[in-house]
Amino acid sequence: MKKYILVTESGSDLPKEYVEKYNIHVVPMHVTLDGKTYDDGEISPKELFSHYGKTGQLPKTSGSNPEDFITMFDKINQEYPGCEIIYIAYSSVTTVSYNSAKIAAENYDNIHMVDSKNVSVGLGLIVVETAKFVENNPDKTPEEIVAFVEDLRERVRFVFLPQTLVYLKEGGRISNASYIGARLLKIYPTIDLQDGYLVAGKKYRGSFKIAYRRLVKDYFDRFNIDLDTVKFIQVEGLSEEHKEEISHIVRDFGVKTLEWQSSGAVISTHGGEGAFGIVGIEK
Repeated sequence: MKKYILVTESGSDLPKEYVEKYNIHVVPMHVTLDGKTYDDGEISPKELFSHYGKTGQLPKTSGSNPEDFITMFDKINQEYPGCEIIYIAYSSVTTVSYNSAKIAAENYDNIHMVDSKNVSVGLGLIVVETAKFVENNPDKTPEEIVAFVEDLRERVRFVFLPQTLVYLKEGGRISNASYIGARLLKIYPTIDLQDGYLVAGKKYRGSFKIAYRRLVKDYFDRFNIDLDTVKFIQVEGLSEEHKEEISHIVRDFGVKTLEWQSSGAVISTHGGEGAFGIVGIEK
């Protein structure tokens, strides 16, 4: 029986308990601040936001490079000779990581790559569900595992609600005019993940509380979600009051297990302080 090792990027925002439980190997993405580049995880979102508040300088993010993957692939092959590596990638249309892994994989014959078409908790959910699938089906071929991921990724539904658009504006993802208009009209636009792309979704007018209340309702109205798969993401700055309110709302839709996951530096740089997201798998 072959040993399978799952690999993904730090942008999956996987909690430590899942990484350890399923022996998931995490390749670092990167954040550059004041000319110094850090591995994702070496610097906290709180530090990034504090730096921006003091200097007005937005951190820059970058994907994993070929050397990152070569280091990881070498390490795995030394520790688990004869294994098969299943690399589940951060959305390939949003970062260079997938292409970097492809370059690194040229020197190996045991690496199987699949684009998750997801980011953050969406990617993390796919990786964990794949780990469970492999655990329960150890005799599956690499091709069957990749096919499982390809099916799963088409049913993952991830919607993100920024509390501030400052970081999206500074990063060039929305225009200054759109930013000013949204502030004046008190509009909170959602960010949806569609076929790997982060695209503008519904717009809610009013307070942030009104926005996330409507988002949760619309989410469960739009999608036939397996409630056991629902996860939530919080970016540094989301208040306990908002978390408690969101938790109360989702219970009304039948969600019994409330699992909050915190975003790392890469996602936080784009989402901004206090953002909230919800992810689940359609039946």
